Amino acid sequence: MSRWKSFAKEALGPAKVVAKFLCLLHLTDTYVCSPTIVYGPSMLPTLNLTGDVILTERISTLLGMVGPGDVVLVRSPENPRRTITKRILGMEGDKVTFLVDPRNSDNCHTVEVYI
Repeated sequence: MSRWKSFAKEALGPAKVVAKFLCLLHLTDTYVCSPTIVYGPSMLPTLNLTGDVILTERISTLLGMVGPGDVVLVRSPENPRRTITKRILGMEGDKVTFLVDPRNSDNCHTVEVYI
């Protein structure tokens, strides 16, 4: 019986270290930052088509410090299981002007951003 007790005491030390490390890793991934692979043409030339690994930080959103020009990850409205990458053009109350059909005309359209 004492052999098992000594084995348990010996194994408990490293198990505590591993458990603490996994807790720290989970908290960091949930509340601070996490690696994400992004694909797609909508963010060219900032991000590549083939899949870039980016570090997504979560502190700015928690503190409300997201603004125009920032790249954000959001849930896709068509498929909530997918995450899409977009650049913020305007915040609530801003007016954003864009070309309706940039290949065929110079017609512009201005909209006010509502969230």
